[in-house]
Amino acid sequence: MKTIASIAVFGLISLLQSTSYEDFKLIDQEIVYQAVFQKEGISYAVLEENYKKNKHISNIKVAANEMTFDVNDLTVDYLKFQFSQVETPLILQTGKFSGKGSVSVRDGRYRVTFDKIMVTGEIGYKSIKEKEALTGLCSKSNGTQLSQDWMKPNTLGLLGKAFADNFEVKDTDDDW
Repeated sequence: MKTIASIAVFGLISLLQSTSYEDFKLIDQEIVYQAVFQKEGISYAVLEENYKKNKHISNIKVAANEMTFDVNDLTVDYLKFQFSQVETPLILQTGKFSGKGSVSVRDGRYRVTFDKIMVTGEIGYKSIKEKEALTGLCSKSNGTQLSQDWMKPNTLGLLGKAFADNFEVKDTDDDW
């Protein structure tokens, strides 16, 4: 009977330990952003052309089934997403995010994966001058759980919006 109770408690604790929030998840003790975007007629050529215009994306390489790129010093424009300075954490106001990106295309949609995410900036109690893994800031228990402090619309939610804003191909209306 004691064993059954222990298993039930362990199962409940496991459910309460979050490993994902919106488009972020912990994979092998690393925070990873992964989002799927719908876009008819999407191709690696369209993605490459779009990403070449983004000053934060460099080193684009297109292979048969994947495109890879580097992300450098991407910042969060919290005002663009209607967040005030007061409600936006300092690390998102001052932070510069870098890492590795990859894209896979399939049937009118594409999946962007952004991993090896590093950050510089201010977090209040310390200044991060050298790039530091984002995982250490937004997770606990050696990267096995996301920190509740980060699982909020104005933290990982806002960071996800900033990443999507850079990775999603937007339609341009040239017919005016």
